[in-house]
Amino acid sequence: MSKTQILHNISRALAQNPLQNESAIYQDIIIPFEQDKIKEYKRLQEFNKTEVFDVNKEQISQTIQEIFQREEIAHTLIPSTLKDSFEFSASTLIYDRPMEELKNELFEIECAILEADYGVANLGVIALTSSSIQPRLLSLITKYCIILLDKQKIFNNLSEVLSDVKRLYPHTLPSNILFIAGPSRTADIELQVVFGVHGPQKVYVILYE
Repeated sequence: MSKTQILHNISRALAQNPLQNESAIYQDIIIPFEQDKIKEYKRLQEFNKTEVFDVNKEQISQTIQEIFQREEIAHTLIPSTLKDSFEFSASTLIYDRPMEELKNELFEIECAILEADYGVANLGVIALTSSSIQPRLLSLITKYCIILLDKQKIFNNLSEVLSDVKRLYPHTLPSNILFIAGPSRTADIELQVVFGVHGPQKVYVILYE
């Protein structure tokens, strides 16, 4: 079934069965353990097997270098927005060209660094809007992933995040919104949890203000 047909069917169904209580106020049913949203975010991210660093903005570069040394990272992939922000001890590849032009280099790189658009406090996840500046593949193809998150971008819940996305993109929403809870994992084989099956084996989040 084509995209056009699917959208037509949805429109027809809504015409026949209009949504009720469209003006109803969203009520969050998830009760936080910590009342402070930053503390709750950190607590749940760590439950999701993400290592969280809470630093000042001036300490970001040093924290990245510490991760590089710990994991023996020699090559990293970054979006064009970060090329002048920090000094890296590892060699860097800037993701500023189409994937087809970079594919021979992309899959040899151990680590990617990216900037989060949001943090969702009551889920402990990162939200990323995919764009040409920071493509979706950036968060998926390396063994390690380092994510920078401004504390001011941490929202209480998913509803607040999606409302802000709609505010920023009033006419056309981003093609993808990624939600990252931590290292990729599966337990499909004999219920044994394996990390890094379809994404990074290890995720670091650097919170800053």
